[in-house]
Amino acid sequence: MASSSNKFQVPFAGKWNDFSVADDGMKYVPEPKGSKEHREIWESQVMIPFAIDKNVYAFGGPIPDDMNLTREVDEIFPCLETCEPRIFDSKPYNFEYMLTNYKPFRSHPYYGNSLYLTWLDRMEQSFGKFWKDYGIFELIQFSRIGPKYQPEMLIAAMHFFEKSTNTFHFKSGMMTPTLFDVSAITGLRPTGKTYSPDDVSDNITLNYKENAFSAFILKHSGPENEEVSDEEHVAFLTLWLSHYVFCSRSLQIARKFIPMAVQIHEGCHFALGRLLLATLYESIGEVCDNLKGLVPAKSKSKKAAPDGCFQAAGPMWLLQLWLNATFEKELGLFIPTEHHASIAKRKIEGTRLIRLQPNPLEQNSQQLFMKYMKIFLAIDQFKPEHAPFVKRTIGPSWFVKEIPVLNPNAEEEINETWTAYLDPTILSIRIGTLSSEYALIGYQPNLVSRQFGFSQLRPKSMYIRKKNIVLGTTVTSTLYERYMKISRDNVYGFEPFDFNLSYYCTQEFANWWRRYFDSKHLGDAVLISRLESGFTRPQIKRIEQQVKTTVTKKQAADSAKTVKEKTTSKSVESEEPSKARKRPTNVPSTETGPSKKPKPNTIVVSDEEEEEEEQSFQRKRGQPSVIIETNIPETTSDNLSTEEKERKMKEKREKQERKAKRKEEKKKEGKKSSEDRTRDKKHRKSKSSSDPSATNLKSPSISNEQQEPIPDAEVQEDAAMPDATLKESDNMPQQDNNPEDILSNKSSGDTLKDSETTISEKVIPEPSQDQSELPMSAEIDNKTSPFKEWNENPTVEVDADESSSEEEDFDSEAIKEAEAGGSELLPETSTSKLSASLGLAEEEFISLQIHDPEAALKLLISKTTTDPVSSSGPSNSTASDSEINSSVRQDSLISKLYTDFINGDILASVEEHPANAFKHKSFLNKLHNPQTDLETLRKVIQLESILDQFATTVQNLKRNSQKLVGQQAAYDALFEKAMAAQSKVDQMKAQVQQPGLGIQECTNNISKWEAEIDSFRAKIADREKKILEEKAKRTKIEEAVAATTQESIREAAKEGISHFSAATVIKEEIKSLEDAIKIQTVEVGLIKDHYADFKSKCLS
Repeated sequence: MASSSNKFQVPFAGKWNDFSVADDGMKYVPEPKGSKEHREIWESQVMIPFAIDKNVYAFGGPIPDDMNLTREVDEIFPCLETCEPRIFDSKPYNFEYMLTNYKPFRSHPYYGNSLYLTWLDRMEQSFGKFWKDYGIFELIQFSRIGPKYQPEMLIAAMHFFEKSTNTFHFKSGMMTPTLFDVSAITGLRPTGKTYSPDDVSDNITLNYKENAFSAFILKHSGPENEEVSDEEHVAFLTLWLSHYVFCSRSLQIARKFIPMAVQIHEGCHFALGRLLLATLYESIGEVCDNLKGLVPAKSKSKKAAPDGCFQAAGPMWLLQLWLNATFEKELGLFIPTEHHASIAKRKIEGTRLIRLQPNPLEQNSQQLFMKYMKIFLAIDQFKPEHAPFVKRTIGPSWFVKEIPVLNPNAEEEINETWTAYLDPTILSIRIGTLSSEYALIGYQPNLVSRQFGFSQLRPKSMYIRKKNIVLGTTVTSTLYERYMKISRDNVYGFEPFDFNLSYYCTQEFANWWRRYFDSKHLGDAVLISRLESGFTRPQIKRIEQQVKTTVTKKQAADSAKTVKEKTTSKSVESEEPSKARKRPTNVPSTETGPSKKPKPNTIVVSDEEEEEEEQSFQRKRGQPSVIIETNIPETTSDNLSTEEKERKMKEKREKQERKAKRKEEKKKEGKKSSEDRTRDKKHRKSKSSSDPSATNLKSPSISNEQQEPIPDAEVQEDAAMPDATLKESDNMPQQDNNPEDILSNKSSGDTLKDSETTISEKVIPEPSQDQSELPMSAEIDNKTSPFKEWNENPTVEVDADESSSEEEDFDSEAIKEAEAGGSELLPETSTSKLSASLGLAEEEFISLQIHDPEAALKLLISKTTTDPVSSSGPSNSTASDSEINSSVRQDSLISKLYTDFINGDILASVEEHPANAFKHKSFLNKLHNPQTDLETLRKVIQLESILDQFATTVQNLKRNSQKLVGQQAAYDALFEKAMAAQSKVDQMKAQVQQPGLGIQECTNNISKWEAEIDSFRAKIADREKKILEEKAKRTKIEEAVAATTQESIREAAKEGISHFSAATVIKEEIKSLEDAIKIQTVEVGLIKDHYADFKSKCLS
């Protein structure tokens, strides 16, 4: 870390007389200028001085080096693919959860709980001083009142969050909560060792089964008259960390916080502020993944959450307070008068931010969300109020000290603190002891230098390769330790100097950011329209589901039986295959029940429709004849005779032979037109220059061993099941395919091969009156699993009959093709081949089908007729001819691009006829080829985005205009009815208020009795309260009496034991005395005898 030793002066990045002023009147700081040696110093410093008009300011460093200005870095910075803000994602919005009672912030801390507040008061009496010394006292006080979540504000803000940089992307630049903000709001230090649950001691253990909030408190809170134990303090800290700080997703008291609570209790300091910010970054990133329909980084289910079903856990209260502070003016927040006195004595800024609240206008969730979205979209300039803490007037002593520090004793501490604020590094998210808890996330304060009072220059990316980016995902312990060691050993230099606050940026940064933002964002009006549709779309879907007719399985079976019995129509029934299809092991089963016998798939085809089908195949040059055979087993009843089976099989073989014979005759007699040959020629040329593996990648073949019989619920779906790739990426959401995808496959230029079974085609005519209910059974079954068709493909036999054609001049045809806008789509990656072939998103095509089916049908037919299938026959042109023709074609396309798209006005034609957008999109798709340079390709991509958004907006505009007329008429009619109802109400009120009806008397009596009831209720409540108080008093007395009695018994017993022990000792003494007396008595007798003997001897 930086210290006072080995200090050197950082060279000035420049000294200028005035700021640079742009055409729009904005002031910019000139670009840093200096020698190579100076630039090398600036590349390693987080604070770089410069002077304007003799006033010293600071750039937020480091400046980017040559490795940061490469194309590889441009592709991942400032936005990584899949990490872009939701406002830049083209997926339609779905805000249904805002229109229901769904609660995405259910892990919101529970404030005002009486049990917790009582326990908090008890703990504060014993450990309040310890909390202050440790630095968490003010943060614990947040749990008394806590910030109230504004869900619409939080969700709107997270639509602007970019996950790889952990910043919000506004028009003015990047902004995000930093360690500086964490210190100002919570009072937590940004320094300290990285938290590790392995550092906990074994002195205190905490085991519990009651992990619910209230049950946990009742279990671990002690009586008021007893001293707080160490175990109780650890239990309190565990609850506080789990519920109020990190806001566990489970809503229960998580055991993984016990080691952290023990370390805090024992006074072991660690970087709690860094861990809190890292967890916030991770939590916001998970919500953003859910908003975009992606799988969160550390999700256990590995499945993307449906729209509107996300759960926002983690310290979102910190994000709420940061938004309150940063955008207080824009959001129109205020503090009620009753809180002014308390916040004037605040020790940290969070105490004031908690009291900020929005204007209490009656608005629903939709109105609030749209209000906040418009506010955030309007942030196009960084203002001084967007850095609310830079003056550092409120906070701990180490936070408010000026830099450079004049006191040598405090210099090392303050420099270390500011180095932690400004140093781009890697933060740990590890909390628990499991291996899945090892995770890292990036911290890049140089991206938001203006939030520290520095001027912003084009920032340096912390990552230079995509593989090095850490996104909060789980890593191995080895990789975790290696990253943490690198972050500890590689710290940028911090040499403080006296400077003035500034909120400017360089012209280079402004241009760089504007190019990035404009390339992603197509305008506020378009985004607002898409956001509003996110509220109306769910309502439309619900209405559509309500009006859909339903058919029971019994009705469908009866209808199928009726169709079988008809003799006037031709019936084609699927035979039971010799080998059952086997499903690949990596494809999940979508069966809804154990079906023992598969149902027959019956398709009714009239003679006229069969002839029309054959002609449609023959109109395409080089299209091989197709013999359709399915692997759908035929269901036969138990009493079905062998003769009937043989007869049906014979009829089917004869029909197929007749059909093949008619096709062969038509192929021999028919002559292809010049237009057909031209289309065939163009397909062969484009095929020879394209990637030969494209078809295989798009439509992989499936062998018989990989297939299995189709379950009951899928029989009708296979009648129109499109070609689909079975191996889908885990993190890519699956989508339904429309039956029309078959037509898209035939018109997209895919070449059929004999060895591949990649196409499922069945001709399904419009159901007859007797058959109309049959397809509905499949629709009902499909509701249980809408993605079944992705899991199975029927077997198809393809006869590839190659045909030859005459060579024609390609140059003129290529020019004509370019002028016509193109007739062929390059392969596209899409969840729906039909919508992709038209250049539409699947949701947009479905909407077009619903609201304007006639236009959708015309687009499909025109696409089919203008996109002939490429011939599979060999090409006679040489390699050099192909290159020349391809070059001429490319020049023609480029010429048309600049003539019609750049110099012309294509939006005018789209505005007049929105269908023209598909023609323009088709032309632009032809420029997606290796001969198109990068700059032109960028223009093409931008034009495609503009076309998509403009066409959608024009269609919405027309649709809304029509709706407006209808709604206005409905409004007028309803208003007239309302006026009539009001008149009727006034008339009825007048009748009710007529005298003599006794209504007033009844009203008075009701009011009187209601008042008496309220009085009784108040008395009852008072008595109940007194009863509860008396019960509590009685309980305390009983406990006291019981405690007293037990203690007396214990003391008496102890006294008796003492007396008994003393008596035992005395008894031993008595025995000793008795023995002594006996001995002494014998001695007295002996002495007497001896004395008598003595006297007798003397007398004698």
